Amino acid sequence: MRIAMPEIDAQRLLQVLGGEAGCRQLAGDFYARVAGDEVLKPLFPGKSLRCATEEFAAFLIQFVDGDPDQTQYRWWLSLRESHARFRISERQRMAWLSLMDETVRSLVIAAEMRGALGQFFRVASAHIVGKGEGEPEHPELQRRWSRQLTLDQLVEDLTNGRDAEAIDLSRPFAPRPDVFVGILARMMAAGREPLIEFVLESIRIDNGLANYRYNGRSLLHFAAGSSCLPAVRLLLDMGIDPDILDGGGHTPLYRSAGSREAEQAAAIVRELVRAGATVDYCGGVAKSTALHEAARHGNLPVARALLIEGASPAALDKKGLTPLDRAINCRRHDVAALLATR
Repeated sequence: MRIAMPEIDAQRLLQVLGGEAGCRQLAGDFYARVAGDEVLKPLFPGKSLRCATEEFAAFLIQFVDGDPDQTQYRWWLSLRESHARFRISERQRMAWLSLMDETVRSLVIAAEMRGALGQFFRVASAHIVGKGEGEPEHPELQRRWSRQLTLDQLVEDLTNGRDAEAIDLSRPFAPRPDVFVGILARMMAAGREPLIEFVLESIRIDNGLANYRYNGRSLLHFAAGSSCLPAVRLLLDMGIDPDILDGGGHTPLYRSAGSREAEQAAAIVRELVRAGATVDYCGGVAKSTALHEAARHGNLPVARALLIEGASPAALDKKGLTPLDRAINCRRHDVAALLATR
């Protein structure tokens, strides 16, 4: 039985929630309650709930098709995946719903919408813990929830190597580039040939994708960080700035230094530097270079490639540490031995 209330279209749903600011307020008020709750607070052992608040606000804004620039704190495409690190008991789920009901009642004026949101959060929380596959009763929330379930299935398919299925599920998200970039990033991280071909095809079809971001990072950052050399080459050939900064103030060169695919990452270092990347750019909170990052991860092929391309082993980060200091502190003996000779 559907909730008897006027139809709320996509744009009006955002307005009912108070726009992007209302989504942020809902997230902030909810986690302010979590901070004082003895059942839920242990799930967040850190001193601050800032990251959880920002990610929840970003989810809400993305869910209602709000401003893409305000969705950049999302780390996860899949709701289930984002909660997999928690062991959520039924007691904790009920505590979560109780606090969410309090929050919705305090912020949402329309009684019908309060009921619709409450029922939606019950469905969503059951899905997250794998205890029910119901659906929202409100038509617009149901449509959006169906889209979120598709994202969850897409990520599951990627995780389990069902590439053709994942590609098929991804196509409807192309009109929402901030989400689609996140999907393409996951495909590049998986690294399998059909997925990489789809990524390249998607970029060629819509060059504008290179200007969108997911979690603050552009496609070039994701391509460099996942050692996807074909995508790096394509994006550089399109004229993308090799020194483009992500939300953390880092360049693609820095992201390549942390890649697990060391040999491919070394080739990407060469591509980026020859395209004009600043080899000793100091960015981020720590003001560290790509060589600092390679040292921290023990990425010997990348460290060697950076040195060949002119990276300074004497560069200092915000704490006054050199890449050699980083390698020693992180017990990266091979990289430390290399840097000690410079």
